[in-house]
Amino acid sequence: MRLSLAFVAAAALFSGASAAQSRPSCKRATNAPLRPNNLAATSTSGSLSALKYTNVGGEGTYNEVTDIIPGTFPTCDANPFCVTKPKQISGKLAPFDDEMTVAFRGPLTLYNIAVYQPSNSSGATWKKTSSWAANEQPNNLVFMNNMGGQESGEWSICAGSSQSYASGDWTASVSSPNKQLAKGVLDETHEINIMTAETCASRSCAGFSRGTANHGWAGSKFFVFTFDMPSSSDASKVPAIWALNAQIVRAAQYGCNCRGVGPGGCGELDILETLAADGADPDQAISEIYSPKGATGSGKSFFARPTGGKVTYGVIFDVETDTIAIQRYTDWDYGTEQITRSVVDGYLNAPAMTISFNGASSNARRAETPRSVLSAHRRRRWH
Repeated sequence: MRLSLAFVAAAALFSGASAAQSRPSCKRATNAPLRPNNLAATSTSGSLSALKYTNVGGEGTYNEVTDIIPGTFPTCDANPFCVTKPKQISGKLAPFDDEMTVAFRGPLTLYNIAVYQPSNSSGATWKKTSSWAANEQPNNLVFMNNMGGQESGEWSICAGSSQSYASGDWTASVSSPNKQLAKGVLDETHEINIMTAETCASRSCAGFSRGTANHGWAGSKFFVFTFDMPSSSDASKVPAIWALNAQIVRAAQYGCNCRGVGPGGCGELDILETLAADGADPDQAISEIYSPKGATGSGKSFFARPTGGKVTYGVIFDVETDTIAIQRYTDWDYGTEQITRSVVDGYLNAPAMTISFNGASSNARRAETPRSVLSAHRRRRWH
């Protein structure tokens, strides 16, 4: 069944709810939670259909980058060149209530993206704030990569390349955002990430930014992606989808940034990450989460890598419930312009493997497969 625009006004997508419950309104439904019927067949262990992190937020600090000294070519003569200061965080979902970006590594084919966020402080309605379909112009969404210093962005001997606007085939940089229509095919040697169309030049961004820098999505946000992950020609190059604090890419994704595990880390969620380490199954994608609280993840459970056809996933970052949910859907109508809070609650209350992020004690549930720099993306932070 396709998720249609009418689902916000009728109960076709849900069971156990009246049409009145599904209709957008200024008042939140107070009856039984809606149960979406576009969820894939439920599996909460082994090969997963859904995973939910609860108790995500907490108190702590991470090292926010305040400056990067570029150095003088041909050597980095600044020591230190990466200047940071502790930033205190607290509250529900922290630090994942900060602006976030979503990154992709190939081999991967993207077909559609949509982002929904609360339209006002009541959160009764979540409106589509960004969207894209292959070979079409996006709405409030920009594809970026780390090739600064060529057609856009900048490069320095100490920090390397900043963000840049990605070309239509996602293998190079271009001079302006979305200058070429994105085809949706990401090869196994490249990465991209998505940001909003608002630049840090038009409104200042948190932390340090340089070169080509844009805002991410702050507060509560609901990402929907349709994609596939075809087989790799090189077994050491495997796909991944992950979310990062937007400050990371605005400084240097693989250099001077606020990324890390435990104290100093500003937040990362591996949504579906396949590993190339010895003993890993490249057809299995794990999930892990990192913040000042520590790290945890799906452990021995996994999401099946979609090598045989496209799939649709939703990822909800919800401040109100202090929850992050990753779910596979049977379909999604990308023409849907808004959804009600009751619909969001329906997804958050659906069956899922549930992991309470309780800090260091959670680490036992991380993936047991050895991690290495050959994994889908490299974890690196300058100190």
